[in-house]
Amino acid sequence: MRLTRLFLILLAFQLLIAACSPTKRREDQGIVAKAWHNTNAHYNGYFNAREIMDETLLSLSEQHEDNYNQRLDLFPFLAVDNPASVAGELDRAIEKVAIVVKKHPFSNWTDDSYLLVGQAQLLKQDYESAERTLDFAVTEFRPRPKRGKGKSGSEESAEEEFESRREIATNETQSRRDRLKARRDAQRERERTIKQRKKEQKAAQKERERERKARIRARKKGIRLPSTNTPAAQDTTALENEPETVALEEEAELEEGPIGMISIFSNRGADEAGSGAYGSNPGSYLLKHRPAHQEIRLWLAWTLIKRDNFDRAQIILEDLRNDRGTFADVRRKAIAVQAYLYLEQDRLEEAIPYLEAAAEVAEERNERARYAYIAGQLYQELNQPGSAIDAFRAVIAAKPAYELELGARINMAQNAYLSGSGSPSEAIRDLERMAGEEKNRDYESQLLYAMAGIALNSGDETAGAEYLRRALNSPSGGPNTRVEAYQLLGDMAYTQEDFLTAKLYYDSTLQVMAQTDVRYPETSGRRDQLTGVSTNLETIALQDSLLRIGTLPDAERRSWAEEVFELRRATSSATNFSTPATRGSLPVANASATAVATGSSFWAYDNQAIRRGRRDFTRRWGDRPLEDNWRRSNRTDVSLFTDAGDAATEVPGTEPVTLVTEDEINRILADVPTDEAAQQATRAELAEAYFNLGREYRDRVGNTRLAIEAFETLDKRFPGTTYEPESWYYLYLLHQEAGNAAQARTYAERLAQRYGETKFARLANDPNFVNEMADEEAGRRRAYEAAYAAFENRNYDEARRHINASLSSLPEQHALRARYDLLSAMVAGKLEGRAAYVSGLQQVVNQYNNTPEQTRAREILRLLGESATRVPGRTEAAANTSFKASMDEIHYVLIVFENTDARLNDLKVDLENFNQKYNKADRLKSTPIYIGPSNETPMLVMRRFRDGEAALKYYRNTQENSQDFLAASGEGYQVLPVSQTNYREILKARSIGGYAEWFRENYE
Repeated sequence: MRLTRLFLILLAFQLLIAACSPTKRREDQGIVAKAWHNTNAHYNGYFNAREIMDETLLSLSEQHEDNYNQRLDLFPFLAVDNPASVAGELDRAIEKVAIVVKKHPFSNWTDDSYLLVGQAQLLKQDYESAERTLDFAVTEFRPRPKRGKGKSGSEESAEEEFESRREIATNETQSRRDRLKARRDAQRERERTIKQRKKEQKAAQKERERERKARIRARKKGIRLPSTNTPAAQDTTALENEPETVALEEEAELEEGPIGMISIFSNRGADEAGSGAYGSNPGSYLLKHRPAHQEIRLWLAWTLIKRDNFDRAQIILEDLRNDRGTFADVRRKAIAVQAYLYLEQDRLEEAIPYLEAAAEVAEERNERARYAYIAGQLYQELNQPGSAIDAFRAVIAAKPAYELELGARINMAQNAYLSGSGSPSEAIRDLERMAGEEKNRDYESQLLYAMAGIALNSGDETAGAEYLRRALNSPSGGPNTRVEAYQLLGDMAYTQEDFLTAKLYYDSTLQVMAQTDVRYPETSGRRDQLTGVSTNLETIALQDSLLRIGTLPDAERRSWAEEVFELRRATSSATNFSTPATRGSLPVANASATAVATGSSFWAYDNQAIRRGRRDFTRRWGDRPLEDNWRRSNRTDVSLFTDAGDAATEVPGTEPVTLVTEDEINRILADVPTDEAAQQATRAELAEAYFNLGREYRDRVGNTRLAIEAFETLDKRFPGTTYEPESWYYLYLLHQEAGNAAQARTYAERLAQRYGETKFARLANDPNFVNEMADEEAGRRRAYEAAYAAFENRNYDEARRHINASLSSLPEQHALRARYDLLSAMVAGKLEGRAAYVSGLQQVVNQYNNTPEQTRAREILRLLGESATRVPGRTEAAANTSFKASMDEIHYVLIVFENTDARLNDLKVDLENFNQKYNKADRLKSTPIYIGPSNETPMLVMRRFRDGEAALKYYRNTQENSQDFLAASGEGYQVLPVSQTNYREILKARSIGGYAEWFRENYE
């Protein structure tokens, strides 16, 4: 009996396990199997993946910092600078839902798993993969209407269910007749759905007609019925099909989300399920799983916007907003994404109504305030201060986090006088009052920057610049405010033609501005534009000073050297106790020093901590000099009991102590030109600086007036220099451009009198000379075309004769020389073979930097598998390397360590931790090896990458995230991607020598 019972129990258990098999078709699974698959899919893999995604979003929220001086990002999680920092966690989430899809392919959570994969790929900014995933999910889990029976036997309205194409395609037992019948049933179902919707529309029309007649009757009787219009019904035309606005809960009960992030996951709680679907049965998804098809389409629209496929995204969003069956939470998100679409297209006026509508239906207070805040900023950009104030009032009414509320109040103060309801002085006074409040102490720099904006808009540049400097000196000055203030000060200096100061401010701007900032290329270009001007201005200032000191008498020169020594000593003493925080609003010339300092976590490099501490000290103890024993209770020095006047009293018989030595004076005066030859060299250097300054003003800056001043100063101070004919020709051109015909004629005559045989004199006086030069240039180009035509016709000897004849008469710096040399290398390859071809191409690469010909030569050498260049001074072994360039084959990455005693096992663990964080999906493996004649060089070999591009991507990732890549080990190392073929060459030679140089030439 017991054996029978045990047998029956085992049989039941086996049947239960068989019923839960994941390989069964959906229709063959029973209730137990479905429950088992759904429970395991939801509360195991998918739940853990969602938890990882939530943590990732929090990490992105901490990484992102809103800049309230610029337009806020609508969806900050799509605007982070370094998505690689969370790539490892996102890959882990993808792995978990991949297991769900594999083990439970027919569970209700398969579509949600695909959605999460697409979300993770979008957060990683892998837009192409996200589009593929979501496109597949949209097609795979398409909705299919299905009829259901009610209690009375009548059919209820259709509810959306999903049928996978994979189930039909892989079902081998389904006959053609069954498929045709399924299609007919689907067609009939669509027809029934259309009829049902028509009935609902007729019923709604009858109801509106009854209400209209009731109002007419009530109006005749003098009764005024309450309006049935809702706020959503008063929306714009584009939003006429939006659902009615749900009444807001009490503010205290609203959930408050992160300040910088917008919730990306739909709310599928019980309260949402009951009223979520617009046009569907209330409570239809209260007790069962809700399909994810609508959310997949929404995220696909998001991805398409990032892929610049705006038309297809627009179609999806319109369908989601206008479909009566769209869930309320998806509809709310679709409204916000529609605004994002218009913002990405810079269609600001069309984005505003959707931002306002999204703010009305948003559930979280910070989310609602963010939409309204961005709408206010758009009104500002469109010069509509009145509407901007209304939008910022809506931000305050939402009771968001204090940062948003303060930003709104600042913007209201700025827009008040622009709308005519106040004056600039009143707005500044309000902001000064806010800056004085204790709760705004950490936002002082933001308030000062706003005051600067008001002062500058009202025309007071002096006050505006002072407010900007105060903002930079404020203890609360964060990187965002510093970027804006530095750049604005640089722009002001540029407008005032103070180019040296402007260049320094732009240097400071680029030190704190992220390279992903859209303004970075323009700011960098402006800085580069002023580099030549600032260099020549500094040279002129320095050489003028040295020349003036060199002409002083010896006694005065020595006195000056002693003063310089004292000044340097004082400056050095102050520098020892200075930090980046104490540099304040001064533009920084040395970028590297500050960049290193700002990367430190040491408290003395914390801008806010230093200045806050100084302010607190001054508030309590007053402004005291820096000295030992500053507390009076601890002071025992004589000065405590000595009057200030007594301290200066000299003791009779003593002599002042001389701190500067003769050697130090000589070092200070080493660069001062004291003899005639040195002074003449200084004057020549000044003449060159003035000439280059004039050219920079004309060619790079485009400032005719300052260019004329520079060339005229050169002409007056240093006549007869080698630059004189060209500077006169520049003056001739500049005066012509300025409309000074008489002055231009004067310089043309001077050129003809003194330098009549030069090309500058002929250009200024002979109108036909320009045409002659053009004809000569055209002849040179025709000669090149003839040589190239001969090469194309395979007449290589004739091509070589054309090349040799043309090169003999071509100027050394002519642009055609690079073309001729490249063509000559190609001809040599045809006539003399591969070695001559490679040598000629390498000569082009070495000789013509940053030219199209150099780029073309590099490409050909790479295709040939040859080194792109041979640098003079390289060893013969490195020059004759056997390494070959092949980007298409499998690659490894070598981490070569400088320390021969490096602990490779510990370093391998650190490397695997880095890969788990940033490259988890790649499943990289590392192997410790030693190479060298005596195995003295330790390195880790990481395998493997599909091609050179993948290895270079990993290499760049180690550079961008160097703080996490073996930083804790303290070891010096090199990271070198290497092809499989070249790796074998390294092992064969048992040496890494020469490969690092070859890598830089051929990969970087």
